[in-house]
Amino acid sequence: MRHRKKPIVSISGANEQKLAAALIAVQSALWVAIENLSKIQEGKGQKWFDDLEEVALDEARGIVTIGISIDIEAESLKFGIDVLKAILYAKRIQLGFSAKA
Repeated sequence: MRHRKKPIVSISGANEQKLAAALIAVQSALWVAIENLSKIQEGKGQKWFDDLEEVALDEARGIVTIGISIDIEAESLKFGIDVLKAILYAKRIQLGFSAKA
């Protein structure tokens, strides 16, 4: 049984500038984390990356945002997942992995 997760961090008084800064910081951190993980997984093929991608997207889709309308939440979540997909795709290409089967 899966449960919906609440965000780990809440940005009080969120506005476009705070959200943009948060997105840039998270993008950079994720990029570095995947880069370091790829060094640990070197020579093990791409299954680890496929698994990472699947878990990351599954977790992102399960986030619940509190305090905003459902329409805005859905739009924001879709944007966040699209950004996550783009980061994972770019890293997949950089690491020389093929598209996920």
